Amino acid sequence: MLSLIQAQTGKQYKVESLKSLKPLSKRLAVLGLNTGALIELTALYKHGAVIKTPFGTIALGSDLLDSIVVSLV
Repeated sequence: MLSLIQAQTGKQYKVESLKSLKPLSKRLAVLGLNTGALIELTALYKHGAVIKTPFGTIALGSDLLDSIVVSLV
C-alpha cells in the first residue's frame, strides 16, 4: 500500500483508506472516492492530481494526496 502521491500515472488503484479525512469523506464518497473504489491516476502534479473515478474525473489538491492510501489493482 502507498499514498496517492507515490502512485504512478496511468495505472489503476483501489482506495484502501482515507486517513484523517473524516470531515471530507462523505463529500469525497459522493464524487466516487471512497474506501474500496477503483480509481485511475490520470495526472500527478506538484500542486495536486487528477483522478478518474466511476462517477467522473476529479482534481485533488496536494493536501489530500498524502491522506489517500491506495493499492495497485
